[in-house]
Amino acid sequence: MKRQVLHVVHASADGRWHLNHEGGSNEGSFDTKQAAIEAGRSRAKDVHTRGGLAQLVVHREDGSFETEYTYGDDPRRTPG
Repeated sequence: MKRQVLHVVHASADGRWHLNHEGGSNEGSFDTKQAAIEAGRSRAKDVHTRGGLAQLVVHREDGSFETEYTYGDDPRRTPG
């Protein structure tokens, strides 16, 4: 089953935090990072509750990786 990956990112163009699907579709925009994280965790938990796999990747304002939350089996971290 394919994992649904969501990203919390900051957009300097509008100064808001966005929850995006990997691949680009926007799930929403939020005034605060915490609100975007809460929405992302809720969405990911919903996917997992329905039997799917999900992951929420949180980025810092500069775009670098901050943390991730995995729902279901952890993705494999080693090549091969």
